[in-house]
Amino acid sequence: MLFRRDTATLRERAQLALASIQRNAYAMSVLRARLESRVGASNGDSRQELERVLELVKNGEVILNEMSGKMEAAKYLEEFITIIDSAAGSVGEIRDDIEKMVPIAESALAEIHEAVAKISGGEYPGAPPTSQELQKLIMEEAENAAKAAEAKMPVSPAAEAAAEPEQEREAEPA
Repeated sequence: MLFRRDTATLRERAQLALASIQRNAYAMSVLRARLESRVGASNGDSRQELERVLELVKNGEVILNEMSGKMEAAKYLEEFITIIDSAAGSVGEIRDDIEKMVPIAESALAEIHEAVAKISGGEYPGAPPTSQELQKLIMEEAENAAKAAEAKMPVSPAAEAAAEPEQEREAEPA
């Protein structure tokens, strides 16, 4: 019996031990009740002896109840540890998944950033011009239209004479 091979798990053995202690505590309380009734009915030396035995039984009952409570608390603690261990394993798996996903997310964000930069910079084909480009295009068209209009208009000799002093003033430093 000292070296027997027990195939029961630690949890099963703990549950069996707890049940055994609880049965023994109940048996001790039944014995205490019987002794109390006997002490009341007896007298003399047998009464003193029964009172001593009753005191031992009460102490044994207290010890068994305390052990039962502590074993039950240990059982809850074991369940708590199992739950926490399982949660820690889950967190580890999630952390591994996140570590795998971070580089993928970083590359996706870089691609999005590049696409936004291309769109805002007008670098992609068929992109509408930006407001600065539109202003530049409008100014170029206005200048071209003004040049074309000047080229089509005949210049009178009086206008040429009036334009010469203006050109001289522009050329002189102030």
